Amino acid sequence: MPHRTGPEPLSDSPGDSVRERVERLEVQSPKEIDGRLTQLGYRGQAEARRAASVLAYRHVRRVRRMYLEGLVPEAAARENCLFLGPTGSGKTYLVELLFREILSVPTVMADATQFSETGYVGDDVNTLVSRLYEAADGDVAWAGCGVICMDEFDKLATARSDSRFAGQQTTKDVSGFGVQRGLLHLLSASAVDFPPDFGFTSRTRPLSLEMAGVTFIACGAFSGLKGTAEGMTSAERLGFGREPKRREQEAIAERVTDTQLEQTTAFARYGFIPELMGRFNRIVSFAPLDAATLKDILQANVLRQYEQEFALEGLQLVVEPTVREWVVAGALKRETGARGLLAALAPVLEQAAYEHFGQSQASTVRLVLEGEQVQVVAE
Repeated sequence: MPHRTGPEPLSDSPGDSVRERVERLEVQSPKEIDGRLTQLGYRGQAEARRAASVLAYRHVRRVRRMYLEGLVPEAAARENCLFLGPTGSGKTYLVELLFREILSVPTVMADATQFSETGYVGDDVNTLVSRLYEAADGDVAWAGCGVICMDEFDKLATARSDSRFAGQQTTKDVSGFGVQRGLLHLLSASAVDFPPDFGFTSRTRPLSLEMAGVTFIACGAFSGLKGTAEGMTSAERLGFGREPKRREQEAIAERVTDTQLEQTTAFARYGFIPELMGRFNRIVSFAPLDAATLKDILQANVLRQYEQEFALEGLQLVVEPTVREWVVAGALKRETGARGLLAALAPVLEQAAYEHFGQSQASTVRLVLEGEQVQVVAE
């Protein structure tokens, strides 16, 4: 019998099922994937979109080579990517659109703050694989074609120094380092054993998932990383006559440059194991959204949904340009990005819905700016 070079095919229906699912994955070029993002309402982040589109293309090609061509990917070909940027810049939204909407592969979105080291209260990092198995409808092979995204990844950083942590690998702790060690294994292992029932019982035997086709993405704001990296490149004199360095408050919504991302020591000082950061073969920096992009998002993603809802109630929703500019200016001032757009308008739109939905006294609901307050005017 000839030696097989790819994933072992199964003769029963589950094996046939995963091959059929992989065959149905549409191979789109990175430019076509980027175009689909625009059609689905994603705005801004041109550089990050290019990198993410190539990441999605490589994921599909890698899975198809494994299951349709029988080729085993090299260990270094596995994709582990870090999306780094301010809140509201579109990191997790990009992952959801790419892998859930465009590619339609099993996708898990998890919050890093709910995990702890094995043996303590909280989820073990291996339950990420359990969630991927669940998202794949209980098909282990199809789960091996999926994507795991861990949001709030920067919250795993700890304040302990490298020297204090040295030699502590043999002990357990409930800090972020314990979770980081678990992720280090998850990002580098060729196969991972996981509890199919999330570890709720001890009677279910663990299953094993081949990780060669799984893409791992971490997302985080990393507030303060820019200042940490800049502080490492500038020296301050000690002694008499020294000029103290001015310490300015770092803005929340700032972009970390590519040069600063290459400083692995900065990530270590921030609170991460250098070996873990070394597992990410691509770090993508997201820029704060500018006023023009926020205005586009406001119309394409926020107001359009409300306009459709009001139209179903027989009402025309009109938002004055001054209101739009006020909302965008507030989001820029608070440095909340796209998240701040809906937060500013939601209370006013709820008031308009409360007063006019289910009634026929008005045909137009207009939002106008009076001073610093948005008012609802019915016509």
